[in-house]
Formats: sequence, C-alpha cells, structure tokens
Amino acid sequence: MGAIPFNRFCKNPSKVFEDVVDRDKPVTVTRADGKDVVIIPATDFESWKETAHLLRGPKNVKRLREAMTEIEAEIARRKR
Repeated sequence: MGAIPFNRFCKNPSKVFEDVVDRDKPVTVTRADGKDVVIIPATDFESWKETAHLLRGPKNVKRLREAMTEIEAEIARRKR
C-alpha cells in the first residue's frame, strides 16, 4: 500500500489496518498539513522499542557490537 491520503484512510480504516498487519508493511497516511502519520504492526513497534532500549546506553551498544563480532567470526569459521 505504501502511502494513502487521509480522506481515503477515513473511508475504510479497518481495511488499512488489515493490510498493514497482513502484509507486515507500514502505511503512511498523508495529510494536507504535511503532518503525516505512519501505521505499523504492533509487533514491529515493540521490536523498535526494544531496539531503542538496548541502544540507549553505551555499555549495551558495546556488548551488542562484541556479540555481533563473535557471531560473524563464528559464521566465517563455519564456512571454512
């Protein structure tokens, strides 16, 4: 779906919500004042919140980078 104008969204919001969830893709609702809104599946929103939380502190960022490096090294080792 991508983007739809606000008036089209208002005609059938349930359809838009179903499309967002079924296709697991966000939809941007465009508005005349330029203050657009993005509708995403709740599961995506929860994932984004968790990611933001994990990246909030420098210690967590360091731990995540170290873990990613270890995983990448293990993947490379297994390919040999």
